[in-house]
Amino acid sequence: MTRRIRLTAVLAAGLLTVLVAPVSAGDDKVAAKLTGYAETPLSISTTASGEFKATIYVESIDYVLTYQDPESTVTQAHIHFGRPAITGGIVLFLCTNLANAPATVPTPQACPAVPATIVGTLTAADVVAVSEQGIDAGATGFAEILTAIRAGATYANVHTTGRPSGEIRGPLRGYGY
Repeated sequence: MTRRIRLTAVLAAGLLTVLVAPVSAGDDKVAAKLTGYAETPLSISTTASGEFKATIYVESIDYVLTYQDPESTVTQAHIHFGRPAITGGIVLFLCTNLANAPATVPTPQACPAVPATIVGTLTAADVVAVSEQGIDAGATGFAEILTAIRAGATYANVHTTGRPSGEIRGPLRGYGY
């Protein structure tokens, strides 16, 4: 009898874990070390470096981006939808000093002077649709981006005046901190 009660308690605890985990799921953590060596289509030798860290929730992404020592002025930073060694479309703005953010998303924060730390939160409202890559705007696009992040198909990129296509880049990868 005692054995049956223990087994029932263990099964109940397991079921509770399965049911509660999706509700609190979202404590996914991703990071990227940004270097010129990860740039495409050509790697870049640069003094610049950076780091991107984020916690993914069901309806938002909280992030911290740092960068230092670029060879020219930082103009913008984004998350792109693209695998390593492949250039992809901009799906989320982290910061910009240019007037290039689409009117369909809130105005991104300005990119600060170096050394810089940027802290922010991204939501479905921030998604830039990239139709040729199948990324929609809004909540649907946000879900698509979260899936792409978890699949290793996104990267963070910092662009500068001297390297308008990007000076440092790094693939977003999961980790725990």
